[in-house]
Amino acid sequence: MKRFLFSCFALLFLGILPADAQTNVKIRKKDFKTVREGFKEAWAHVSEGNKFFRERSVWYGSAYDEYRKAMAYNGNNAELNYKAGVAALYSGNKDAAAPFLLKALELKSDPAEDILLMTGRALQYSGKFGEAINVFNAYLNSDVKKPRSNISDALKYIEECKSALNLVKDTLNVEILNAGTNINSFADDYSPVFSADFNTLYFASRREIKRSGISLSDGKYDENIFHSTRIHDEWNVASPIAGPVNTAYCESPLYLNASGDELYIYTGYTNGGDIKLLKRKNGIWAKPVSIPYRINSRSAETSFTFSPSGDEIWFVSDNRKNSIGGKDIYFIRKKPDNKWSRPENAGPNINTPYDEESLSFSETGDTLWFASKGHDSMGGFDIFYSVRDKEGSWSKAVNCGYPVNTPWNDLFYVPGKSAKNAFYLVSDRKGSLGGLDIFYGRKKAVPPAEEPEPMHEAVPDTVVQKIIVEIQPLKPDTVVIKDTLVVIKELLSPPAVAAEETFFYLSGTVRDSESGDPVLARVDVIDISSDMVIATTASSDTDGSYRIRLSGKKSYMVDFRGSGFLSDMKRIDIPEDFAGDVYKLNMDLVKVKIGRKVVLNNILFQTGKAILTAESYAELNRLFGILQDNPYMRIEISGHTDNTGSLELNTKLSQDRARAVVEYLIQKGTDPQRLEFRGYGPLQPVAGNTTVEGRAKNRRVEFKILEF
Repeated sequence: MKRFLFSCFALLFLGILPADAQTNVKIRKKDFKTVREGFKEAWAHVSEGNKFFRERSVWYGSAYDEYRKAMAYNGNNAELNYKAGVAALYSGNKDAAAPFLLKALELKSDPAEDILLMTGRALQYSGKFGEAINVFNAYLNSDVKKPRSNISDALKYIEECKSALNLVKDTLNVEILNAGTNINSFADDYSPVFSADFNTLYFASRREIKRSGISLSDGKYDENIFHSTRIHDEWNVASPIAGPVNTAYCESPLYLNASGDELYIYTGYTNGGDIKLLKRKNGIWAKPVSIPYRINSRSAETSFTFSPSGDEIWFVSDNRKNSIGGKDIYFIRKKPDNKWSRPENAGPNINTPYDEESLSFSETGDTLWFASKGHDSMGGFDIFYSVRDKEGSWSKAVNCGYPVNTPWNDLFYVPGKSAKNAFYLVSDRKGSLGGLDIFYGRKKAVPPAEEPEPMHEAVPDTVVQKIIVEIQPLKPDTVVIKDTLVVIKELLSPPAVAAEETFFYLSGTVRDSESGDPVLARVDVIDISSDMVIATTASSDTDGSYRIRLSGKKSYMVDFRGSGFLSDMKRIDIPEDFAGDVYKLNMDLVKVKIGRKVVLNNILFQTGKAILTAESYAELNRLFGILQDNPYMRIEISGHTDNTGSLELNTKLSQDRARAVVEYLIQKGTDPQRLEFRGYGPLQPVAGNTTVEGRAKNRRVEFKILEF
């Protein structure tokens, strides 16, 4: 197998390794060893994992596998958990990283200088954006030595998490589905290019083929061009394109002309990466030739596309003199004499100090989709669009929203031509077969009664505050876009509500119970009848407000969770005769503080016994959620009684009941080291024992925060 140092397209837009993955802590044999039996084999896995960990890049996945095997012997070593978490974070196991890193922090406050930075990244990938912000801030405020690059990275990650919280609040009514195993593989698959009728697909893949080389940069196979055809709405198994195209270096498709006989590709074996042209005659692709445009340079040129009118060429390049930063988007124009202009930077409304990549146009050329690591990305590359006004100016980039975008890498957006496949994109999100995969998106199915009525055309606003798209069904799975400004956020807008459907808005504010300051919190609405979360939003960090649309007058539980606060739930019962448009529900959250006591409501036991009733589970699960949200918290569970009966019996009963709560939490998965219990009997009353109401208040279970 040949190994080469060449510039694969994927390496140019994803990079080899994030700069913040640098710490290689030592797992000491004496700290790892617990018992003699099984140690030798386990230590061999640690040693092998360390070898892979030092190699970094593609070998992180192998390191992760070895560390997991070693954990079967001892899963309570802080350094091992740290390295397993980092290996997961920088391999295809990002969603598994957080538990290891949190466990490392539980076991040891400082197993590595960048532990908090790594934990924040893991939480960000897990979608726990509020928690990630707090951890990033803790890293920035810590006394550990921080490389300047790590500081700037942490600040950017905080902004990404803030963007994510805003985008998730306005989740689009779409579903993103994997294109399947006929297209995707366990290797990276990306850069989809479609024929005009969308029945032929070309894409790049780093799976092994006969002529594959291996990149010295990341140890993966080089990229080659594959293709597939669609018959009866199903894609055939993809195969390498025929002809003298794929080599032991790197090739990736970028743009196919309307007639399907000219394919512009990226090649990685000249000048750090150039654009070349394939021409097809009699169904056979010829060797790549140079393009007749002044685009290629000594730097890498990657993405490439013509405008629909054919009088502009847009491309991506790095290290040009007029770059805003990173890889930027440029264009050239055809002049009246049919010559092409010099490259121009697309400007700050599109380009950022970070990388931009992957270009596609609407059919009219008024909307440009591209990917960027800047703007208000929620992490990695996000897909954005910009709209050109009548004067030819491009609007400020707009994020295409969640779940089109995720904290993972999302790029190569291609607008489709049917309702079933409204658009395509590439992502390494959860649901990928391995690395980057090609996905397609469509509007979520809704009952016939809820189908949206056609929208009407509107004059485009130059600031692009609202884009209107008219959809007219001509035949099944066909969508005709009549407005020139085709924007995914409007194409896939939430369905309109039928006139006969009744709905209302649940709204209110979330504030700090002590200061009254607004709290950024996640708000989940749970349908009590099904015990399912039916709606989720987040409160504003500027005024604490939130708003959720609900249909159906029934009973709900509303769960409020803010990082650094104790989560809380309230039940609301919407009566059938409720005729209002808005139901108000405000919440004051209690800030986490050492020594703070919180009464657990609705913790019920069988009379005179320490056996929990089923009615207690909801509140106990809330407490379990608090412990999950605050992984460093240790608490004391305390039982209390009124003064009826003997002191000895009441003290024993209260202790047994506190123990029952602790045992429930341990069964749910809470580490026993985080829990203590104690029975106080009648010695700590909160009300008088002379009334029925007072005695009821004194019979309670509390938890007290011991550490945080």
